[in-house]
Amino acid sequence: MSDRTVLGVVGRTIGYSAVVLGFMLSQCVCQNNRPDEPITATSPPPGRPAPDDGVTRDAEGPAKAKIELPASLDTGDLDDDEKRVLGEVLSEQYDPCGTPKSFLESLKGDDVCRLAKDLGAMAVKSVSQGLSKRQVTKVLLEETARRAKKATFDFTGSPFEGDPATAKHVMVKFTDFQCPYCKMASEPARELAKKYDAVLYVKMLPLDAIHKHSHEAARVALAANRQGKFWKVYEHFFENQDTLSAEDGAVRKLAAEAGVDMAQLDKDLADPAVEALVARDLAESDKLQLDGTPTFFVDGYVVDYDNLETVLKAPKRD
Repeated sequence: MSDRTVLGVVGRTIGYSAVVLGFMLSQCVCQNNRPDEPITATSPPPGRPAPDDGVTRDAEGPAKAKIELPASLDTGDLDDDEKRVLGEVLSEQYDPCGTPKSFLESLKGDDVCRLAKDLGAMAVKSVSQGLSKRQVTKVLLEETARRAKKATFDFTGSPFEGDPATAKHVMVKFTDFQCPYCKMASEPARELAKKYDAVLYVKMLPLDAIHKHSHEAARVALAANRQGKFWKVYEHFFENQDTLSAEDGAVRKLAAEAGVDMAQLDKDLADPAVEALVARDLAESDKLQLDGTPTFFVDGYVVDYDNLETVLKAPKRD
């Protein structure tokens, strides 16, 4: 993708607090204001006002039964014709979360999975942009395939916690130190990794379009890793996120408070290899079309925060 915007996928205790955080983070990510990818819209034909008789009519064509859309789906300003297109797309696709029902019926349930919520919102957006039924279906199928594809990463120089040689799972977190949702997920995710014997790698995804200190914070954290101070800096940046976001010079101040040797830090920051690590992580995020932080992967597959424990409990996926 051309820009770094910020999509697959959010306390200090696992238990109740993790459940609450999971609910909050299931729909919360930090995002850059990246423009949408250019698309070719197919505008619907001009319509005429329809009578309020429980059916929806095309401008030229027979009346069609109105499809009831689920309350869980925010249809925004979609008109009746657009809602009909949306309803037809959803009713003709299977539940993306694997239950033996239609996508539409799955969205009407009490326990809608995160993937269905995300794809449902994507369908609404696509319809609102004027895409045809076929185009909306194509968008959904491509996104489903993207999420199902196994990702590969270069972990050279990436900070990690756990033993890569013996870990049962490989967990990856793309993060931004100024993102409040990254802060909320930081400790619970680490505890889950320890609980289920996963090695946790941290990748940098600074959203510098909205967080002016995030890129500097990423560089400093990676440079501090050379001193064995990454996790101290990681914790201190998140614990003092308000200061990090509000004050110029806060990144260096907080790094010093975390015990970083500042003279050595400056030498390491002068090494182009540090910036190259940030650039590599950003390139990986672009290749994967990530659109939010935090974004998690387990064994190469994107996983929503609220599904992390379920996935980590299961055997490693090939």
